[in-house]
Amino acid sequence: MPVERLSNKKISALFQAITFSIAFICLALFYSARYHMFITHDPPLALSANLQSEKHVITGLHIAHFSEFDIAKNKFVMDGTIWFLFNPTEVSLDTIKKFNLFNGSILHISDAAVIDHKDSKIAQFRIRIDFHTPLNYRLFPLDDHRINLIIYNRFLSDDVVLQSNKNDITFSESMFLPGWKIVRHNIRTGIKKLILERNNEKYSDLQQEAIISFDCERTDPSIMINILLTLLLMLFLSMLTFSSDEDSVLIVTVGIVALIGYRSVMQTMAPPQVSYFIYSDYMYLFALVSVIITLFAGIVTRDKTSNLFIKKCYIAGIYSFFVAACIISSLILS
Repeated sequence: MPVERLSNKKISALFQAITFSIAFICLALFYSARYHMFITHDPPLALSANLQSEKHVITGLHIAHFSEFDIAKNKFVMDGTIWFLFNPTEVSLDTIKKFNLFNGSILHISDAAVIDHKDSKIAQFRIRIDFHTPLNYRLFPLDDHRINLIIYNRFLSDDVVLQSNKNDITFSESMFLPGWKIVRHNIRTGIKKLILERNNEKYSDLQQEAIISFDCERTDPSIMINILLTLLLMLFLSMLTFSSDEDSVLIVTVGIVALIGYRSVMQTMAPPQVSYFIYSDYMYLFALVSVIITLFAGIVTRDKTSNLFIKKCYIAGIYSFFVAACIISSLILS
């Protein structure tokens, strides 16, 4: 009876499906846990403490809704009401009206609605604003962000202090942010020192600011699932070199071409203004390296001394490399 040579045997489809599923489940569990952690690398905004004074202006903001909330393009358009509580004997309404945005522009502002409040007055303005904020995308598509809105008034006298607290920031119950959730918010008031230069001489100026911060957590995993499944499927396609009678070089070449083609698709999903490596770039790089390793493994296992155990070790090792690289790089970038 002829003895069947192990080198002629191919890896079963069941083993291929099991290793693919294990890799996907491991990464899915890790990313699911990661989505419940708020981690941001957005640059902090410096602000010095306010001077002590008995004269103060309290400011607050009610956010009705965002007509545009695009973190990828760093563009936000918000409708709401900003208000100021002030003593008219210390600050005039004309001075209050001169507030502005440091990191955006006011698209529309209503006339002031003034309400008497004990010995003070409350001036309310309905506004529509367009603003942007410094963002760091290196964890995309696992990124969370801190969105900052900076309100200032350079016409307040030095003895009048701008004040506020987080309870002065309110939100409409019907506000909805597709794919995102504001998990917390804060407001800081203080003084920013501005450096002015003229004729090689530097001057300093002080500006009172209120920085409103929104911690935004990504809630839509569709981009992450899209990228992960596609890369794993490309890797699975290259693994067929261990299960097919076709030339392994041809199969892996198809996988590499597919990966290169998918790269252009990934770029349409990534933030357009970055010039540094982001997490999705590392995932793509790990998948490409894994496919290239598969190419060489397929050539090596064509040797007649190869057996099923060695081929299975190659498959498990390549999937393990991809999973470990994705998890470790995410932890390092975090």
